[in-house]
Amino acid sequence: MHDRRVFWVLFFALLVAMLGAGVIAPTMPLYAKTLGATGFGLGLIYSAFSVSRAVFMPVAGQLSDRKGRKMFIVAGLFVYTMTSVGYVWSASVGQLVWIRFLHGVGSAMVVPIAAAVIGDISPTGREGSTMGSFNVALFLGFGGGPLLGGFVLDTLGMSEVFYIMGGLSFVSFLLILFFLPRKKEDQARRRASISPFRSLWHRDVFKGLLVFRLSNAVVRGSTTAFLPIFATRLDVSPSQIGFLVSLNILLTAILQHFFGRLADRFSRRFLIVLGNCLTAVPLLLTPFAHDFWHLLILGMIMGTGGGLAFPAALAMATVVGRDHGMGNIMGYFNMAMSLGMIIGPLVSGWVMDLLGVSVVFIFGGLLGILGSVVCWVLLIQDEDCTHANL
Repeated sequence: MHDRRVFWVLFFALLVAMLGAGVIAPTMPLYAKTLGATGFGLGLIYSAFSVSRAVFMPVAGQLSDRKGRKMFIVAGLFVYTMTSVGYVWSASVGQLVWIRFLHGVGSAMVVPIAAAVIGDISPTGREGSTMGSFNVALFLGFGGGPLLGGFVLDTLGMSEVFYIMGGLSFVSFLLILFFLPRKKEDQARRRASISPFRSLWHRDVFKGLLVFRLSNAVVRGSTTAFLPIFATRLDVSPSQIGFLVSLNILLTAILQHFFGRLADRFSRRFLIVLGNCLTAVPLLLTPFAHDFWHLLILGMIMGTGGGLAFPAALAMATVVGRDHGMGNIMGYFNMAMSLGMIIGPLVSGWVMDLLGVSVVFIFGGLLGILGSVVCWVLLIQDEDCTHANL
């Protein structure tokens, strides 16, 4: 009963928080332009969030293994709430970059540590279904947030979008503060080994998980940043573009629970690699699309691939985390995502400038397939991945 309460409090709190974080997505480029942001300035604004996440996620994860998890999640959600005010008060591009950096610090204390809590309570053999069900909240928030943000922007205004973010974040803050039980961890768990990165790097399963998360984030980052540019050339309307981006994420969210149960019955290694390939191949085929319906089909395949891969990868990360520090592993796992979200748009932008936007998707798709191959090779070499359903 205690574990179920922990699960549902975190589920609803993360859903509300991610809605708040996603709601500003349609507004951020427009708001930055009102402050005089150039293309490079806009890149800095977006990169600042991912850079701070990449730096602080492993630190926050390791500290949560030693000090407890709730205090970090509460602090992160408080930062979410305060940054909403900071966005409205920003008077220059430089200030907006710092606010985005601080927002990323808050995210580093919320997403991986919440996943670590769920990893702590996941029953042995049911890691896939538990983590998959929980991940529904993350993807629903990311997918639904931009839709809500676009509606608020159209009906209320730009500043109100940030206040909505702050209000949703504050609700999530209160949910965790008052309703998340402070789990009584035994001394054995408190003294559980927190393996340093140098030691973890000798484990092929750890490297395989990082390669998966990095390559998947590169693919998704390239899609989010450059699909709108390509779609406009096919006379796809802005509302249809928004639908395409949200559909990918929302379909991944819907499928998490079902494919999480699958990850408890079949080879997780196989599901990770298959799902990552299903995410990468549609990107490779995007330049050959001729209309909205072609892009819709490719987006549905990508969403299915994400739904297949993520529960299996999180289940495998949970198993590794039991021996090497749950917060520690989830911190590095999510750090790889942030690095991919930095590398993907930057490298893809360089490719677009040199060769054109169509080549961006071919390049991203090939990187995703290469990542899948490397991930398979690493996971198949790790002895622990040859047992059970890993």
